[in-house]
Amino acid sequence: MKILKSYKFRLDPTEDQIAMLKQHGGNSRFVWNKLLEFSNDLKKGTDKYPTQSQLQKQIIQIKTLNDFVKLSHSQPIQINAMRLSDTISRAFSPEMIAERNIEIAKANTLKDENIKAMALKNAFEFGYPKFKSKNRSNDSLFYPQNFIIKKTRILFPKLGWINYIKHRKMEGKPLSVTIAKDGNQYYVSIPCEIEIKEKEFIPIDQANIVGIDVGLEDFAVLSDKTVIKNPRTLKKYLKKIKRESKNLKRKELKETDKKTFDNKIIKESSNNRIKQLEKVQIIHRKIRNIRKDFLHKTTHHIITKYDGVILESLDIKEMLKKNSSAMNRSISDVSWYEFCRQLEYKAEWKNKYFCKIDQYYPSTQLCNNCKHQMKLSLNERMYVCPNCGAVCGRDYNASLNIRDEGIRIIKNTKNTLATKGIEGVKTFEVCGQTAIAGWMKQKKRRFQQATAKAVLVA
Repeated sequence: MKILKSYKFRLDPTEDQIAMLKQHGGNSRFVWNKLLEFSNDLKKGTDKYPTQSQLQKQIIQIKTLNDFVKLSHSQPIQINAMRLSDTISRAFSPEMIAERNIEIAKANTLKDENIKAMALKNAFEFGYPKFKSKNRSNDSLFYPQNFIIKKTRILFPKLGWINYIKHRKMEGKPLSVTIAKDGNQYYVSIPCEIEIKEKEFIPIDQANIVGIDVGLEDFAVLSDKTVIKNPRTLKKYLKKIKRESKNLKRKELKETDKKTFDNKIIKESSNNRIKQLEKVQIIHRKIRNIRKDFLHKTTHHIITKYDGVILESLDIKEMLKKNSSAMNRSISDVSWYEFCRQLEYKAEWKNKYFCKIDQYYPSTQLCNNCKHQMKLSLNERMYVCPNCGAVCGRDYNASLNIRDEGIRIIKNTKNTLATKGIEGVKTFEVCGQTAIAGWMKQKKRRFQQATAKAVLVA
């Protein structure tokens, strides 16, 4: 079985190489903006967006008119055509149209006419591709081939050898390399294709399958009474972020005579503003790194220790709409989605059981002893059953119910597949295989379908 595993390392470029990276990243951003301008003009004239092949032909004209674009390698430039085509097609997907209608409805409820006009403008543009700015976006360069990876350096086409900090060993065959800028640092991501042996799955051992109930008071409570404390990373640095962000707002943005593709005046940052912006970016990067380190260590420990993991599905977007800003900040900081995602793919790598129960299953309201159901407020941290008198922690009781429901689902699924004579229960147990496709073979005819939907909507 083949899986895809990505490695991320920090680059250590020289000053001359940093200047080259900025130039190549700026060229890619320039081509994106030119392609988007061409797409918008074609939409106004013909009421149709261009196809990916039309965008690729337009890149040739852009290179002819702008010689500096030829300094960059063709592949990081050509990828803009595919990404723009995919972004336009996603803008006409049913999910994006529904979210756009919600944003429009919210904007119509505003009373102030000036604020309402600006909100409506942003709502109608929700989901559509936007012009990239030097100050608002991080550059990235994608190389699917013609790269060479050595022990301490990587050869990039038209960039040369750049040193990188290899903090761990890579496994598998590298498929591509992507350079991404994060603040004042550059990183390289290398996805590798790894062949792993398919193992025989162990029988369901209920004693070694764990149910997990995630929360804010504690990050997670496991059905074996293990409690993982919430690190509250953002809370530790919140005062510092507010202070440095406030200082950033005081710095000036000077207007110039130049204009963007959408006729907005370009504003340049002062040197003090650039320095202050780097301070804010460093703080945010530190928070992200602490959060990722905690999640990776926690998920690795869980997958290594247990034979199976059962979680409850959560609609995080809906939760963020109903709570206060302070509660939403805590929900975003705890990263439940990333926690579940890491558990899922690591369970696939280790051939462990993984299951997510329905989000409407009343895991918190059920008594694990007698299955009596009652409602609890958020302030009630203990579950006291009025039927059988059982007393236990609210989150621990929920984790037991999640585990029991997940084991029931796994057994029923295995029995159903066995009755139908279908081989491959592994697909359910390891959450499916990771599809590995070429970078230019993603979802053919997506744009044609999106254009047809756009015509119907119009």
